[in-house]
Amino acid sequence: MSYGKIEYNEDGKPKCEICGEYFNRVISHVRQKHEMNEKEYKKQFGFDLKKGICSKESTERTRLKTLDNYDKCIQRNLIIKGSETRFNDGDNGRTKEKVSEQTRIRLKERLKEPYMVDAMKKSGEMVGKSGLGNKKRWSFKN
Repeated sequence: MSYGKIEYNEDGKPKCEICGEYFNRVISHVRQKHEMNEKEYKKQFGFDLKKGICSKESTERTRLKTLDNYDKCIQRNLIIKGSETRFNDGDNGRTKEKVSEQTRIRLKERLKEPYMVDAMKKSGEMVGKSGLGNKKRWSFKN
């Protein structure tokens, strides 16, 4: 195992790094058999905290189930539960100290993707020669 890399078998199932067996949903297995929560497991083995560790088959099943119950999922997960985590005026947001090393790496990699390079170029053209200090141009309360 290379640190932070998920290993899959020929059936597309990810490997449990604790016992070496392969499962459709590794995190469910880890909780039940190894009595370890998702965050502890992912930190110990260097996995991305935001990504699931499951087979493509399992991911597709979950996706189809979510689409079948789309209205309920959106209502419950995004609208109702999401209200607790929404940004409010006066919040500092996530400062540099609060961003994990994994997030920094993921964001750096994302900036290399062609669509992001194009988006940054367009954004730079909007800023123009005046830079970000031109509050009038960037003020949405004109």
